Amino acid sequence: MRKLFLLATLAVATVCNAQVVLWNGEDKELGSDGGFWNRADPTVVDDNGNKCLKVTLKANPGGWDQEHHNAALPVGDANFKGLRRVTFRLKMEDKHNVMVQLEGKDGAYNAKRVFWYDTPNEWQVMTYEYSVGPDNEKITDTGSNVIAIWPFEETAQGEGKTIYIDDIQLEGPMAGEVAVRTLADNSLTGDVVITGTIGKGNYQNTWDGDWHGEAYDDYALLTAKLASTATSLDVSGAGLWEQDWTAIQEKCPGITIKTKEGTVTGISTIRQNTENMKAPVYNLNGQQVMNPSRGLYIVNGKKMIIK
Repeated sequence: MRKLFLLATLAVATVCNAQVVLWNGEDKELGSDGGFWNRADPTVVDDNGNKCLKVTLKANPGGWDQEHHNAALPVGDANFKGLRRVTFRLKMEDKHNVMVQLEGKDGAYNAKRVFWYDTPNEWQVMTYEYSVGPDNEKITDTGSNVIAIWPFEETAQGEGKTIYIDDIQLEGPMAGEVAVRTLADNSLTGDVVITGTIGKGNYQNTWDGDWHGEAYDDYALLTAKLASTATSLDVSGAGLWEQDWTAIQEKCPGITIKTKEGTVTGISTIRQNTENMKAPVYNLNGQQVMNPSRGLYIVNGKKMIIK
């Protein structure tokens, strides 16, 4: 089984902004195993000024079948609840399916996902979704044990190959120390501060021989959790890509959104009779509307909601 077309991946810029970092080479000692199990000679190395993990797939000297063809990281009490999008950076010389196996404590579950690596000898962000697929309902709290990365799935293929791994993390927006996904709808009000990562995109995983397209939209998720009374949203400490604040502005008229780049102007609400408006009204396609109904429009160069 192999992927037949190129998958869209997340921007590399998101790598540094995830809120739950499971492993990052920068705080590890060169030459050490970096906390990985000794399966495929894990060694922290320097890659053009960046510390990362080097693993060398080797013949199995005995013990569990093929255990030396993966890199396994104990995750302790890392909380996967609400943050089940796992990403990491990978570099190897072959195009191939790469599997991640998330193992539960005491055999509680053994969830596997596969993503396609398509950039030989270059770093690529790999994305694995654990909110869908087999055993996803069991991955709800701190019951995980280890993450195992199989560069060639569960096979002996690749013996002697050198693989590089870095920035293993859980992604998604957080409010304080809580994953936004786990909050009740309309529960965030007043001045709201969001950290972690906020983005949207598409990718594909497989776990049963068929490729499943996954679409994620953290902006839509955040919109559902925000109350209409939210007055400000500070996302300056979050990693952002594909920014789209329209839905939030529609739900929370006048909200101030603070990003790293500055402030996103809120949407005003027009309450007077629109027939008496002097300024022309345009729809979002730039077409003038003579008798606007309820909705989002452009008036005097600003987005406004007409009620």
